[in-house]
Amino acid sequence: MRHPATVRLHGHLDRPAELTVGQLRDLPSHRVEVTFDCRTEGEQRHGYEGPTLWDVLCAAGPRVDLAARKPRLKFLLAVTGSDGHRAVVIWAEIDPDFGGQRILLATSMDGAPLDGSGPQLVVPADHCGARYVSGVTAVWLGPAPGPEPVAAEAVGAETVAAGHVAAGQAGAGPAGAARR
Repeated sequence: MRHPATVRLHGHLDRPAELTVGQLRDLPSHRVEVTFDCRTEGEQRHGYEGPTLWDVLCAAGPRVDLAARKPRLKFLLAVTGSDGHRAVVIWAEIDPDFGGQRILLATSMDGAPLDGSGPQLVVPADHCGARYVSGVTAVWLGPAPGPEPVAAEAVGAETVAAGHVAAGQAGAGPAGAARR
């Protein structure tokens, strides 16, 4: 007996979960008509229905300070499909205070339910279909990796302001190269 497809919600969430397409259908649903370019099949036109990625994540309790603005901008969503295809969505794309895009975890395509294959990530604003992930198996939420901000005191605020960063120090880039 085949089990229904599930989506694992994990990462910086208070309520990580595994949801079926049927459970996703219990969230508020939206319908979008899209046209996008598929590299292998050319122009595609489809109608999708399902909850927004925003609603799915809000139901899972994102550990993102929604009262602050700039700290939200460091968060990413990595969406994985059953074929291993992955796409990244930036938190600001779905956040109503920023891009507010209605990116869906579609539960049906052209009226056909996606219960067996799993939901599809639908990014209506994309002209290229590369972020349309079929058979979504996982959505991870977390901060973007990267270096921690360097405090001005670590290098010396006067030195940085004057443009005299010693070679080999963080941020030596073009200013150091110009003196050589």
